[in-house]
Amino acid sequence: MNMVESSSCDVAVIGGGIGGYVAAIRAAQLGMNVALIEKGNIGGTCLNLGCIPTKALLASTNLLRDIRQCEDFGITVKDHSFDFEKMKARKDSIVNRFVDGVKYLLKKNNVHLVEGKGTILTRNRVHIEKLDGTEENNTAESIIVASGSDPAEPPGMRADRETIITTDEAIRLDVPPESVVIVGGGIIGVEFAEILSALGADVKILEKMHSILPSLDGELGKAFQRTLKRRNIEIYTDVNLESVAVESDGRARIKAVSSGSQLDLYAEKVLLATERSPHTQDSGLENVGIQLRDGFIVVDEHMRTNLPNIYAVGDVTGGKMLAHLAFAGGIVAAENIAGIETTIDYRAVPTCVYTSPEIASVGLSQEEAAKLGYNVSIGKFPYLANGRALTLGEREGFVKIVSDKETDEILGVHILGPNATDLIGEAAIAIRLECTSEELGKTIHAHPTLSEAIMEAALAVSGKAVHI
Repeated sequence: MNMVESSSCDVAVIGGGIGGYVAAIRAAQLGMNVALIEKGNIGGTCLNLGCIPTKALLASTNLLRDIRQCEDFGITVKDHSFDFEKMKARKDSIVNRFVDGVKYLLKKNNVHLVEGKGTILTRNRVHIEKLDGTEENNTAESIIVASGSDPAEPPGMRADRETIITTDEAIRLDVPPESVVIVGGGIIGVEFAEILSALGADVKILEKMHSILPSLDGELGKAFQRTLKRRNIEIYTDVNLESVAVESDGRARIKAVSSGSQLDLYAEKVLLATERSPHTQDSGLENVGIQLRDGFIVVDEHMRTNLPNIYAVGDVTGGKMLAHLAFAGGIVAAENIAGIETTIDYRAVPTCVYTSPEIASVGLSQEEAAKLGYNVSIGKFPYLANGRALTLGEREGFVKIVSDKETDEILGVHILGPNATDLIGEAAIAIRLECTSEELGKTIHAHPTLSEAIMEAALAVSGKAVHI
C-alpha cells in the first residue's frame, strides 16, 4: 500500500495550460503559496497542440505562398521546394523553447509544480496521483480549476486517430496527406485548410452553417470563403453529415448532404475540426457539487464557481475558447482570491484567425448589433485603397466598423487583411474606452501604414473617408 504524502498551500491550480499557469504566477506575485498540478506538458493545448505549433506551420506555409508569388515583386526564384521534416523540427523547437520559458517563470515566481493528475476530494483538498507513482493530498485555501478542453467528435462519429483524426493528430502528422476532408469550417478548420493546401493536399471543407467562420461577422466569412475557393479549396456549406467510414484501402468515405445535394467524398484523411468539449471528467467536481451547464463549469464575473473558494478559468468554463481569454481569466481568479476585485470586459475580447490574409474581430458583429436592437452605422475601407497594403502586394480585404448611430460609440471592428491580428489591438482599446468613430477617425495615424485603414473606416461611418 502506497503512502500518501500531505502538503498544503494557499492556492492549488489544477491544469497547467495558459489559464492555469498564468493564474499560478499571478497568485504567487501577490504573495500566495501556490501549487500548480499538471498531468501533461506545461502550456496545455495552446502551447503544445494549438496556438503556437499551428502558427509556426502557418508561418512556413505563408512564406511558401509568398515565394510562389514573388515574381509580382520583380524577384525570380528558379527552383524551390519544402522540407516538411524541417518545418516540423522548427515548430517543435519553438514549442520546446516556450515550454522551457514557462517552467523558468514558474520557478522564478516560486510556484511549486506538481507533475500528476489532480482530483478535488473536498472543498479544500486535492488528491494528486503523481507521474512518479506516488500520491499526495494537498490542502488548499482556494482551488482554481483550469483543466481545459479536448477535441470534440460530431454526433455518431468516432476518430480512429489514423484515418479519421482530430487536431491533436493533425499537428503531429509525419507527412502531409494527398487529400483531406475537414469537418468544420471554423477558425481551426480554415487554418488547417491553409496549411495542408499549401503543402499540396486536395482540401475540402464541410461546414454545417451557411458560411465558414460562422462565429464572426458575416462579411468576413463570405469574403474569406471566396479567397479559399480561388485557392482550389472546395467548400460545402449547410452540410448535414450522414456517415464517415474507413474503406478497405484505408481511405475515408464521407456521405453528407449539402444544401439539398448528396455528397459522396473520398479522402486519405478526415480531420474533425468542430467545437471542443470541456475536460471535466475525473476532476472530482461531483465530489463537491460544482455547478455545470452543458458540461461547462458555471462561473460568475470573478471566475468564482458556486463554491466561494473554488474558481475556474479557460476553456472549461465555455464561451469563447481563446487562449488570451484564459490568460485574462487566470489573472482575474488570482486577484479576486487575493482580495482585489477584478472582472473581464467581455466586450473587448478579440478573435483572431492566422490565415493569409489574416482575420480579426472584436466587439459585436453587424448581425449581433442588429439583434440587440441597435440602430447601426457601418464604415468600411478596402485595403485596395491603402498605400502600405499596395506596397506589400496585399490588395485583398477591408476594415469594417460597426457603430451605434445614436451615440456614435464603436460596437465592433472587423478586419480581413494583412496583419489583422496585430491591428485588432487598437480596436480592442477603442471599444474598452467606449471610443466613438469620430474620435478614432480624428486620431492621426502614421503614413503609410496598414493602421490607416482603421482610421479611414472610422471616418467612413459618417461618410468622411478620404481615399474612397
